[in-house]
Amino acid sequence: MIRITLFLTIVLAGCVAMQQSESLIDPPQLLRCTALPPITSVVSGRGMKFNVMILVRKDGTVGSVKSLEPSGDAEWDSLALHAIMNWQFTAARDEGKPIDLWVRQPLRIQLRDPIVMLLAEVVSATKHDADSLYGLISRGMDFDSIYRYTTRPWGERTGTVGSVDITMYAPYVRDELLKMKEGDVSRPLRFGSSYVIYKRLKKEPA
Repeated sequence: MIRITLFLTIVLAGCVAMQQSESLIDPPQLLRCTALPPITSVVSGRGMKFNVMILVRKDGTVGSVKSLEPSGDAEWDSLALHAIMNWQFTAARDEGKPIDLWVRQPLRIQLRDPIVMLLAEVVSATKHDADSLYGLISRGMDFDSIYRYTTRPWGERTGTVGSVDITMYAPYVRDELLKMKEGDVSRPLRFGSSYVIYKRLKKEPA
């Protein structure tokens, strides 16, 4: 069988909390996903469905994932479950307090080419800080001079992210990035409990 290497866009329905008094719980929202494995057969234009249960920890990482409705390809399902373990969510909250929560996540998977951009980012802990930095950038302050001294909340250095397939971002982030030309800077975008300003960098010379 010829292995068809195609990129998958994941169309997400809202997470459904699987816990009593779920109306009082703010469910987690997907921030960033890793690519699912390539498929081994032709999929119709309508795509395929794959329903899973995901344990989202209070820090937004995935603690466990289980298949509810298999795709029909056991090997693909196993690889997909492994990939989902690396997804990043906002925390679920019960009366404002972060909690671990099982959620049911229906996925509709469609074949689509990747959209790759070269990006840099500045991450701020509050909207006030992000707006202040965005104001400085808008008035001509060099983007590099800001991000060299900024740190992501999860401990990594902020700055040049590199070439990114933006279809792996949440839709509201992806839609904003699609509007940007090389050299453009985004408005501050909420990313979980933080705010991110993206810059679309010029492509490196071949």
